[in-house]
Amino acid sequence: MSNKRLWEFPVPSTNIAESGVVLIYPGGDAYLLFDYYDDTEDEAVLNSGIIFDSVQSHRHTSEKFIRSLRGSYDCLIEVVNSEWLREFQEINREVSDFWNLKHYAIFLDSNGLYEFLAGDYKIMETKAGRLDGLFKIE
Repeated sequence: MSNKRLWEFPVPSTNIAESGVVLIYPGGDAYLLFDYYDDTEDEAVLNSGIIFDSVQSHRHTSEKFIRSLRGSYDCLIEVVNSEWLREFQEINREVSDFWNLKHYAIFLDSNGLYEFLAGDYKIMETKAGRLDGLFKIE
């Protein structure tokens, strides 16, 4: 198993705001969203995210249970020769081939490891302000 670095979090993930990281998966695409403090602009709060296309499986692991996924700290990586992807392909080769699935992973400090079997990914445009109000649970 090796990996390919695809994208680096814009600041150290220790700068993620109190609202943390939000994963939305209504089926199809998954959205990994985050607020963070920009250390170059007087602690301004910015928000962005990663969209994973055609997600067939995802998992989130608390940082307390992670051994290691080399290179994934503050970086989106593609896990090459992934055991998880190989297992999925054995179960459902047709779906895997149709979507040309890849195993993506990113570890964010205090939030854990997020992994996706998906066809592709896109980095969302960075915007000023918080994601507040989108996901209020009362």
